[in-house]
Amino acid sequence: MDVERNELILMRVYTARNHLTAKSFVKEVLNYCEGKPKFVVDKAPWLKSALESFGLEYEHETFREEKQG
Repeated sequence: MDVERNELILMRVYTARNHLTAKSFVKEVLNYCEGKPKFVVDKAPWLKSALESFGLEYEHETFREEKQG
């Protein structure tokens, strides 16, 4: 999501969630970005590792409440 223009940049559905699929997705997203964008991610370690492999900035944000008890 480009928050400045409020537009969806890219959306893909994968059958697996891992470092390689995340890295492929990030690489494709970068084709639509200028400079080094900042990403907002949840706690998925494969997303963090993919972004780190490109040396990209990211911010962690929890998107849903954890169940208590």
